[in-house]
Parts: sequence; structure tokens; C-alpha cells
Amino acid sequence: MNYTIRNLDGFSIIGQEVELTNSTVKNIQISTQFWKTFNANLKRNYLAQGGNWIKYAFMRKQDDKLFYYCAIPKRNVVPDTFIYQEIPQCKYLVVEHKGSMQEIYKTYKQIYKEIIPQAEYKVDSGNFLHFEKYDHRFQWNRCDSIIEIWVPAAINGQII
Repeated sequence: MNYTIRNLDGFSIIGQEVELTNSTVKNIQISTQFWKTFNANLKRNYLAQGGNWIKYAFMRKQDDKLFYYCAIPKRNVVPDTFIYQEIPQCKYLVVEHKGSMQEIYKTYKQIYKEIIPQAEYKVDSGNFLHFEKYDHRFQWNRCDSIIEIWVPAAINGQII
């Protein structure tokens, strides 16, 4: 599996989050349903994006709990039901997941069990574990769908 190391300037997002479980199967169901809720809330709050859209999904751990956070780039208005976040500048290990959502955990397994250990990378999980970047290349469950997975990277314990 190919990957790149990319520097990404800090950026601001707004979104909503849901708590996940320890079950991969349940988490796929939770996150899929949560995207439907999140997208409806975007429309309800007049935050729907046009043709050049971009969305994010962050995974973070807090107090031994796992959270899934759906977001869009920050707008001028942050609705009461949305959470504002600043994502700091960082270097990332970036992998493209190609294929259906049902196969995304295979990609994550390759990232965390193969790529990162073999490349001597560590995850800098100070703010979040990783995020998925969705854009016009995402086509729900199609074999040509692409989602970028961004993992905050460190080499030999040093942030790169």
C-alpha cells in the first residue's frame, strides 16, 4: 500500500460527534447512521456545501472512550449544536482508501499493523488518532471511491 508524508497547515472545522464502541461492526453502523444525521443537520443549519465540497471524520480517544467527529471547514456562523475545533499544523502519513466503506477497516489494519511499524512511524495522537478526508472522489460503496486517511506522524518518537 502506498503512502505519502504531507505537511498540512492548521485549519478550523465545525462539526458534531458521537461516542463509539469497541466493536468494529457496531462502529460502522453507528458512523454510517451518524453521517445521515450530520448531513441532515448541515441542511437544517444552511451549511450544505456546493459542488466543491469537503468533509472530515476524526477519530479521537478521551478517557478511554472512542469518539467519531464529523466536520466541515469552519463557516462564519457556528450553530449551537456544532463544536468548533482548531486542527494544528502537522505532518501526516496519508493513505488513500480505495473501495467501499465496508473495506475501510482493512486499510486501517494495513496502516497501523504494517505501514507505521515498518516505516518507523509513530502516531502523534495528542489531538486525535487520525482523520478521513472526503471530497468529490468519494462515492458511497463504489469500488472506485476514494477517501484519504491522514495520520499525525512522528519518526522515532519525534514529531516530523
